[in-house]
Amino acid sequence: MTHPRDTCSAAVSAAMKLLLDRGLERPEVAVVLGSGLSSFVDGLGDALVVPYTDIPGFPRTAVSGHRGAVVGCTLGGKRTLVFSGRVHHYEGCSPDDVTFSVLLAAELGAGVFVVTNASGGIDPGFDVGDLMLISDQIAAVSGARRLPQGTFRMAGAYSERLRALARRAAADRKIVLREGVYMGSLGPTYETPAEIRMARLMGASAVGMSTVSEVQAAHSRGLDVLGIALLTNVPLPGRFHGTTHEEVLEAGRLGAGALVSLVSNTLERL
Repeated sequence: MTHPRDTCSAAVSAAMKLLLDRGLERPEVAVVLGSGLSSFVDGLGDALVVPYTDIPGFPRTAVSGHRGAVVGCTLGGKRTLVFSGRVHHYEGCSPDDVTFSVLLAAELGAGVFVVTNASGGIDPGFDVGDLMLISDQIAAVSGARRLPQGTFRMAGAYSERLRALARRAAADRKIVLREGVYMGSLGPTYETPAEIRMARLMGASAVGMSTVSEVQAAHSRGLDVLGIALLTNVPLPGRFHGTTHEEVLEAGRLGAGALVSLVSNTLERL
């Protein structure tokens, strides 16, 4: 009987072979893009673009705002592999599907994993369009979350070294950079006012429906993790109006330029 983990490993190997056969250079850095952030890769020169549909075993995203392609490029002077789109637990995807891009990046040799997302900002000092450096996370994803190497400590999953570089990069580019804790839930519904109050009491500064499982997998594989959330809505009392996915995508489109500037300048400092 074939174990699911063996199947996942075989799929990762097949995906890696196809990308290398297509001419992908082994990356130093991997970046995964959140909802509405596909324009991050627009204008990158000498980019190798491979649709997910061409890659054997690669999970297909069905959520609008996720382009669905692997992009090999140079960013901040580093060989970079960008995953333009992700799958989510709420799509019915398995833990292996949700973390597939992380495992692929690790097998290809990436040492740094940059995870981005579109989030709701629940700190009163935050505003739509702000970027938030993720200092830690709260995993509120229910159900099985089997990971490649079993249980492990998550303390220090977000690299302090990379956060320090990002702070300097933001100051250099005059980008407003918040910092806080990200809470990732199962989704697909946006949080209720009661859930937002709960998240704030637990110490969260932003909430979303992704990221936590990917960071768990990246940390388990020894990758240095940098997390950046783009705040696409601020669902706080007096500002809550019922967020729509279209608003999130538009905010992502408007904020992608600042995000690519911040990531690029941070990578230049590695």
